Amino acid sequence: SSDPNANPVHSDGANDDDDDDDVIEEYTKIMDETVTLPDMWAILDCANIMEQQRPIHNESTWAYLRGSYIASVGISNSTMDYDQIYGNGFGPDSIIVKHHPDKGRAVYANKKFRKGDTVWEDASACFTKGRDYRHFLASIPAHLACEVFLWAYSGKSYGVCVDLDEGSFINHASAGDNENIDREHPNMMVNNMDQHTASRDIHPGDEILCDYGEFAEDDGYAELGLGSWDEPEGSYYDDDDDDDAE
Repeated sequence: SSDPNANPVHSDGANDDDDDDDVIEEYTKIMDETVTLPDMWAILDCANIMEQQRPIHNESTWAYLRGSYIASVGISNSTMDYDQIYGNGFGPDSIIVKHHPDKGRAVYANKKFRKGDTVWEDASACFTKGRDYRHFLASIPAHLACEVFLWAYSGKSYGVCVDLDEGSFINHASAGDNENIDREHPNMMVNNMDQHTASRDIHPGDEILCDYGEFAEDDGYAELGLGSWDEPEGSYYDDDDDDDAE
């Protein structure tokens, strides 16, 4: 089924040719290797798109994004297989995604996780070539590409990765500030690059939080010729984003 909350595709007939021309122009600009990530953000008008609350995506949207990723890099270069297009990295009925009043989307426990339990196993969509990442962003609707900008994270050892499931809605809390009782602390940690475990008991209704610094590096994008990336100000998710970007 289609995502009832996703931005609609305009198709009034009269403007179809103009829309096609705009898409081709955007694709050409994004594929230009001199164009950086902030340039792409502007080309796709992401500032305006992200001013509004974004939807909680359903499985069909995640499956569409995973399929688009595999098509962009080719199955031989993909970090996920066709049998991973559907489903997510959480156990059945173990989490609920809701809109947080300040952070945007957030992931909450729907069961108790004891310390050491696996909370989420990610199957990240990773890119080792800047051109493949550009192609992926240019091949999906702008409103989804703008969200990918915010979900993605980078590192010199792995390139650019993005978690194309509800894991991208997990919010950040700094592990380096655990002595400050007035701040939120992470309750999930990276056990290895694809398994995330509870760092303490997590109770039903608790928001699941992780420290993005465990896996993201500020300068990973530049290694792929994408320029530097800092999350732009002025979006709905400014205060404490629900995204993985670094």
